[in-house]
Amino acid sequence: MAKRRRQAWRLMILGLLLYLGLSGTGMAVEITVTADRDPVPIDESFNLTFSADESPDDEPDFTPLNRDFRVLGQSRNSQISMVDGKLSRTLEWTVSVIAKHAGTLTVPSIAFGADRSKSATVTVTDRAVQGQARSGGDDALLIEVDVAPENPYVQAQAIYTVRVLYRTNLGRARLSPLEVPDALVQQLGDKRNFSTERHGNTYAATEIRYAIFPQKSGTLRIPPLTLDAEVQAGGRGGMIPFFGRPAKTVSLQSEPVELQVRPAPAAFSGKHWLPAESVTLEETLSPDTAEVEAGQPLTRTLTLKARGATVGVLPELSSAGLPAEIRSYPDQPALDEQRQGSGLFSTRQEKTALIPDKPGRYALPAIEVPWWNIATEKMEVARLPERVIEVGAGAARRVQPVPTAVPSMPAEPGSTAPASVHPEAAEPAMAASPVWFWLSIVLAVGWLITAGLWWRSTLRAHEEPAKKTPENGRPSDRQCMRELKEACAANDPERTRRALLDWAALRWPDHEASLEGIASHSEGELKTAVQALGRALYGHPREAWKGELLWAAIVTTDLGKARQENRGLPELASLHPAAKATP
Repeated sequence: MAKRRRQAWRLMILGLLLYLGLSGTGMAVEITVTADRDPVPIDESFNLTFSADESPDDEPDFTPLNRDFRVLGQSRNSQISMVDGKLSRTLEWTVSVIAKHAGTLTVPSIAFGADRSKSATVTVTDRAVQGQARSGGDDALLIEVDVAPENPYVQAQAIYTVRVLYRTNLGRARLSPLEVPDALVQQLGDKRNFSTERHGNTYAATEIRYAIFPQKSGTLRIPPLTLDAEVQAGGRGGMIPFFGRPAKTVSLQSEPVELQVRPAPAAFSGKHWLPAESVTLEETLSPDTAEVEAGQPLTRTLTLKARGATVGVLPELSSAGLPAEIRSYPDQPALDEQRQGSGLFSTRQEKTALIPDKPGRYALPAIEVPWWNIATEKMEVARLPERVIEVGAGAARRVQPVPTAVPSMPAEPGSTAPASVHPEAAEPAMAASPVWFWLSIVLAVGWLITAGLWWRSTLRAHEEPAKKTPENGRPSDRQCMRELKEACAANDPERTRRALLDWAALRWPDHEASLEGIASHSEGELKTAVQALGRALYGHPREAWKGELLWAAIVTTDLGKARQENRGLPELASLHPAAKATP
């Protein structure tokens, strides 16, 4: 009996729960929306509050508000109260917005999952702001912008300045980023803070400068910047803090600006368009001596500086026209941009190692960089004149003379030095002693036999390694790789150069190998590693070199061996004299 009662109670509770669940799903939660101010000026923020007595189906999606309003932020809170002994709970979502235009605007229905809020209307009054916000009838907050020049050339610099002026307490001020389509924009340094006067009033000012580089000619529109800031609702507060007084968020927009961008003028005849305020071209040689020796590396440094231009428009400084007797090893260019208060300052520096092969008098060709002066609107040319270098023969190796026979001098009386024997005196002595004659013959024959045996053993010793080496006398592939590995591990650039040339000569026996030729027919890590080896050998000053990168590139790269076997290898450019193996 008790068991039946328990089952009945369970069925009643289950039915009640199902009824409550079904009735709950069938009833939508009522969600209302109110505005904290109505009407509201177009340039001031206000709050929309969405309220519900029960938890809605899901979190709200406020995306529809973006049509007529700009959402500044949102928050959520809940309140529990007791009225007439009954406990009630209220959920609120507060959204801070600013109207995008004036008029009677509709707050659309917002989805809370399956539940939706009611729609509402708010009146937004039209007040011409013109870059200023008024608080209590005063111009307490201003925003100013200006740009110069207003008709720049394409890729030339224009300075855009924005100033925020205020004589009220500000809180949480936010300035939108400057984004200009079809232009490069860079902020110049940090913001500046100072004091200034407008209409007889003193303002604190914050100034930010930007460099704008239009990328195409025609009309370029710079959109307005938006400033959102919290100010005191009770008017201007001077330098006194808020002290708990209510604050409101004010939004200001700067005036949009239009630039008339001009194309490159027809009067500019240069190959690369370079508009700037100033351009300089400098050259240094290291070592800076009147004469260098053949084979001695000489570092030539070219530096191009431009004010009011990006580093991307600085042209490559050509080294074409060098004499054939001078080899060149260019380094990677060093690029630099400095954001100064007056604009951008760009630098391009190129270093090249020059190695003269023969003595003589050589001329480094002149270099010219045409550019357009945006101040005078005239074409100018930055020039480096032709430079002549004297190359000497270098220190010749001194050959030690073969010592000649010194005539013997008669000994002084009392000297212990043996007297010299004259040939004329020796012949009678030899003739007078036949024993010495035959003994000399026996010794001579023995010496000849010993020399013959020594020659035969030496010949056999040379024949053994000859059987192990190829017919062309060059080391085997295994020997080349072992020598190259050891040279790279020892970080010895000169030893590595010889081993690398032997390695290349073994793969291309019909062509003369050189570092420049290997680099020109390589790619990726191997090309970079070979160029680094050349700079370590011939750069000035000498750089520390590590061989691990070259060895890794050799191991992981097949430098055209298959191409040689199938379709031949193009001839490598000659860079060095034919390398001879050093013992």
